[in-house]
Amino acid sequence: MKITRRIKYNLIRLFRLKSSPHQVALGLTVGLIPSWLPMFGLDPVIAVGLARLVKANTVSSLVGGVIGTFIWPLSFFLNYKIGSLLLDINSRVDEIDEVEYIHAIQHTYNWIVGSHSSGFIFLAGAVINILISSILIYLIGYFIFKKHRVRILNKIR
Repeated sequence: MKITRRIKYNLIRLFRLKSSPHQVALGLTVGLIPSWLPMFGLDPVIAVGLARLVKANTVSSLVGGVIGTFIWPLSFFLNYKIGSLLLDINSRVDEIDEVEYIHAIQHTYNWIVGSHSSGFIFLAGAVINILISSILIYLIGYFIFKKHRVRILNKIR
């Protein structure tokens, strides 16, 4: 199956969900939360677990988790940047090309054991980014599923 056909198929499945706009938007929101942290590729699994915990739609959380898996370099870059702005500390990451998954894991681990400030910058940025992105994703998702679900579904077909 071609990738565009698969994307179209999954979008149709997403917009045909019988859940309320609140449950779908909440699912997308909790689905993207793990992408801000180094989760070793378990983002979709953790997203589904979080969705069940808060009684959100698990399919939409899986979609959010998969989307988050693809944007992790951007999310990690933003974690370093926002954390360094918040704490007024220079970050070692100046461009998105410098973000490496293994370094984020090492920085986070080193901060937990108390020997490095990069992990604290990363986690401080992650907390702020999770809060802001969660509010925005929920509002956008709710609005789309409340007002434009049928129209988008008809255009996709």
